[in-house]
Amino acid sequence: MLHHGDCLEVMPTLDAESVDAIVTDLAAGTAAEHLVCADLLLAGYRAFLADQNCPYDVAVEFSGRLVRVQVKGTRGVRRIPQRAEHRSAYLFHTRRAGKAGQRRYAEDDFDVLALVALDIRRIAYVPFAGLRDTIFIRVPGMVYGGKNGIGRRFDDLTFRRAFDQLALQWRRERNRGAWL
Repeated sequence: MLHHGDCLEVMPTLDAESVDAIVTDLAAGTAAEHLVCADLLLAGYRAFLADQNCPYDVAVEFSGRLVRVQVKGTRGVRRIPQRAEHRSAYLFHTRRAGKAGQRRYAEDDFDVLALVALDIRRIAYVPFAGLRDTIFIRVPGMVYGGKNGIGRRFDDLTFRRAFDQLALQWRRERNRGAWL
């Protein structure tokens, strides 16, 4: 069974010797980075974990380019308030970095965000440029008010799709530079 909360609050409520592991935020972040690297390697991409001094977590060589990937992980689904009721979704804060989100990412820190749902081991890849501060990704298999075709889903947000969008952006920037 998985418990999510403050260790000091949850531990006293558990039976003695019933805990196999306590996963800290740092360990969860490391697990998410390794999961992304493994996902990309198993899909046939050349992927490498980056050094801790880099503003990104994984580097991917693709079509002669180095794609810098920042990994964001979440341990589980959150209840998101809507107009009339709550919906369940995976919530990612995409613009903040560091302890308690003290620092904002710069536009050129990395190219792609990998959004990892650790509880189901699923990854969504999105180009970083122009993203909002928060992204919600639908829970696989959950129906959302009969409009199940609308919204972000893990199955739709592949690395290939993110790279294609990124390549289009790079072409536009290059063409714009040719006119200046």
